[in-house]
Amino acid sequence: MAVTSTPGSGERTRPRFGGVGGARGIAGRLGAYQSGGLLVALVLLSVFFGFQSARFWTSSNLKVILLQVAVVGIVAVPGAMLVLCGYVDLSVGSVGVLAVAVFGQLVKVDHASVLVGVLGGLGVGTAWGLMNGFLISYLDFSPIVVTLGGYAGARGLAEALTHDVTQFGFGNSFDNLGNGTVLGVPLPGVIFIVVFLVGAYVWYVMPTGRHMTAVGANKVAARDLGVSVRRIPFLLYVLSGLAAALGGLIMTAELDSASLSIGVGLELQVLTAILLGGVAFSGGRGSLWGVLFGVLFVGVLYNGLVLVNVGPYYADLVVGIVLILAAGSDAFYRRLERLPVRVAEDREEEPTQPKPASPAQQGV
Repeated sequence: MAVTSTPGSGERTRPRFGGVGGARGIAGRLGAYQSGGLLVALVLLSVFFGFQSARFWTSSNLKVILLQVAVVGIVAVPGAMLVLCGYVDLSVGSVGVLAVAVFGQLVKVDHASVLVGVLGGLGVGTAWGLMNGFLISYLDFSPIVVTLGGYAGARGLAEALTHDVTQFGFGNSFDNLGNGTVLGVPLPGVIFIVVFLVGAYVWYVMPTGRHMTAVGANKVAARDLGVSVRRIPFLLYVLSGLAAALGGLIMTAELDSASLSIGVGLELQVLTAILLGGVAFSGGRGSLWGVLFGVLFVGVLYNGLVLVNVGPYYADLVVGIVLILAAGSDAFYRRLERLPVRVAEDREEEPTQPKPASPAQQGV
């Protein structure tokens, strides 16, 4: 007996995503455009300060801004990669001052050459990052607890090493690290640009960038796919320690002084730029271009408020408010992304009924 289906029966309408499903789409678009929105805000902020102060757009002031953001930007590149992986380094300021203390002791107390002192400072920062990476990546210690311990421990070790004595007068060759220029551009700014370009190549071109995102989004799934979920954050902590030491040495060269006040608050400035740039604190989402815009936004904000005679305390207040807004927007995106998807159908599926056979088919 032949059976034919009723026309239109058994066919499902194409599912449409509505309700909270649309909210997830909005969250994705907002996350994608966050760095672009920050760029627009940076441009508008620069235009505003340009109207408020005739000195803002001068070449000397722009060089000052580049000098102010260079160290934060250098440290923020590996820091953003760590946050993308779901980790954080809160010890960068203290590691930087420890590297400075070692440099000062080697050059001024042990009478080593400046080159040996620089290598010693960079080596200490790298070693501290290696320790952080091993404890966190391979022994599964808490990133916040370990790096908070480094925040206190590295600065305490620097104080014990120097006995709170500031070394200074390291010579013109070392001063060029902080005050030299390349084609009229401050050398720290050139170093920042090179570090950013290398970081952008790793983030956007190399498979490592996709692996970092995968680790931050779902470590178990990334491990099942063959991603090195331990080695990647380990290497990033080593690079973070190296970048912190380099930043500390640059600030020492700018001041010609190995002061223990170097690096105070660096952690907050770096984390502000990273979160403001749209890198999710929980990991798995972010843009290095957004981090660049975040670094520049904070630098322009500080510089512009000073030019319009706003005190540094108010500048810190404004930056704190901006950071809270950035954290709030990140929480908003994550909340939208967690909403379930509801599939709406135009009509229920009708059960398939066989068409009655004709008398001829019944053999009558």
